[in-house]
Amino acid sequence: MVLATLLWGATFVVIRDSLHAVAPLELVGGRFAMASVVLVLLALPRRRRLTRATVVGGALAGFCFAGGFLAQAIGLTATSAGSSAFLTCAGTLFAAFFAWPLLGQRPPAVLLQGLATALVGSALLSFGAAGGGARPGPGELWTLVGAVIFGLQIVVLARFAPEADGILLGAVQALTATAVLLPFTHGGAAMFGALGGADRWRLAYLVLAGSVVAPLLQIVAQRRLSAGRVALLFALEPVFALGFAILLGGEGFAPRWWLGAALILTGVIRVEWRAARPVSA
Repeated sequence: MVLATLLWGATFVVIRDSLHAVAPLELVGGRFAMASVVLVLLALPRRRRLTRATVVGGALAGFCFAGGFLAQAIGLTATSAGSSAFLTCAGTLFAAFFAWPLLGQRPPAVLLQGLATALVGSALLSFGAAGGGARPGPGELWTLVGAVIFGLQIVVLARFAPEADGILLGAVQALTATAVLLPFTHGGAAMFGALGGADRWRLAYLVLAGSVVAPLLQIVAQRRLSAGRVALLFALEPVFALGFAILLGGEGFAPRWWLGAALILTGVIRVEWRAARPVSA
């Protein structure tokens, strides 16, 4: 799950830099269409393991993926890559509370403390990016909508991943997202064909790392971890995004953003340290 958040952390800068050449809907629909081809090829030898749970879970997760990534891409047209990552973190933390009524997974006290710490850290990181104000605008609101949808996707996988084949589930998820988005991508194929060299490398990263490898890693993680722990581990995504935004994206951050990153790390380490104690004993 940590590796998945590392891969997704870089996508915020990549998406932001890609939106000058491709519209949000075309970018999201195109990346999932290409990822679907890769995942279907991987899934074909395993097709006899396809079950009803895999189809239902993959379809529901795919709907959530399509909505979450689309709202995130729209938000990135009006906010920084760093703010987008931090707001996504704040929204996905609520997956722990969605899982309580929907799955009966009541978060223990230590997890609630970790979520609260990460949420405070996310609040310090969410607003006041370089040149920005403290009031959320349309870009931030779109990003929060996407984050809430991502939280629901975590809950869906927590329900279906333990009983499904991971690669088949990932393939159905990507195919569903593609089916939802592609009818609205007007002239997307021609647009991708006109991409320059740097944009093609960005697209390759979004497809392979962000839409194939990272989702499969998440599915593998959710075969063992509760929705609440996965939601907390998702909080590492903005910490990684902070590093990528500074090193590769040329963005600037206020000193308090580093305090926010430290709080997120503290919350994650405390919960995972406690979870590992019975294993080490």
